[in-house]
Amino acid sequence: MLSLFVSTIAICGTLAQASTGTEYSFKTESQCSTVWGTGGTVPKSLPTSTTISTVSSILTGKEVTVPSTSKVTVDAVTTTVLTQTFLTWSISTITVPTTTLWNTAQPTVATATWPSTVCTNGITPSTVTEYRGSYDPVSGQVTTAPASYPSQVICKTGVTWFTSLIPTTTSGVTTVTFTPTSTVTAPTTTVTKAAAYYTFTTYGTTVTSTITSYHVATSIATTSTGCEATTTTTFAAKCAPTNVISGIGEFGLVSGEYAKNISVIYIPEEKYEEPAACCQLCQDNEGCVGMMAGISGFCGLYYVGAPSGGPACDFGFTYQTQSNVFPGQGLWVQSGCGEIEYSGSDGV
Repeated sequence: MLSLFVSTIAICGTLAQASTGTEYSFKTESQCSTVWGTGGTVPKSLPTSTTISTVSSILTGKEVTVPSTSKVTVDAVTTTVLTQTFLTWSISTITVPTTTLWNTAQPTVATATWPSTVCTNGITPSTVTEYRGSYDPVSGQVTTAPASYPSQVICKTGVTWFTSLIPTTTSGVTTVTFTPTSTVTAPTTTVTKAAAYYTFTTYGTTVTSTITSYHVATSIATTSTGCEATTTTTFAAKCAPTNVISGIGEFGLVSGEYAKNISVIYIPEEKYEEPAACCQLCQDNEGCVGMMAGISGFCGLYYVGAPSGGPACDFGFTYQTQSNVFPGQGLWVQSGCGEIEYSGSDGV
């Protein structure tokens, strides 16, 4: 609530005056609706449009009568302080036998590589994708395009400004007495108190321990060649657009829990923002336990660090469903050489 008070004064005689206070405030109300679409491609994020309309309203309140104020100063009063207090500080030392000095190790668990082809003959080839192998969907996985889907959220916001006029009449006189005081210190008693207690810590010995934080390196494998008009790309069956996991039942996906030694690298090249392409890139990179893509457009490859070094094809992460996320408009996930698990609804 925004409030601003303005007063305009008109003198009416010697003991009475009138004024009008102005108070400003506003109220905001919003309402959103979802537009549904059919056919085409389900948008990976749900666009939202918002319109704002503003109206003004003037309110006049009932006149209020308040007394005026007169200030009177009387003789000063002197107060004598008879007790004086001194404060003391104490210092002690605590010795801790052992303290730990932490170091951070950042071993490279793997290198994520993605190909880049430069066509030396100026041709921009069209791509035909083929799929190899077979794929068994997880229980409840959405594998068909929906007949209808949310395509846009439209929100309308109304802002109402209120100008409240508050007429006030001042009448009569109210006397307020002000008594100055002064203090004189003339101690007859002295008191000593402990004001603070400071503790310092010393360490007998120091040991060193290491915190390991895995990270993934990146590289681009660039090939320069004369391109054909059409190229054929082969994907694993699990990376077909309808097989990359984007929903369970009627709900879309959100992230769950991650393995202890997990690390992720986000691929900056735009073409891998397509979940199927991100999925295949995970298949093509040794040690990639799983991938995650979608929402605002990203491709994340996940790796788990092995105790002996390098990547481990173990459990990577869990994913969940959320009731306010439509299939295809949350996360897209798929396993690589490791395991990913559906852990049920997150309760929202």
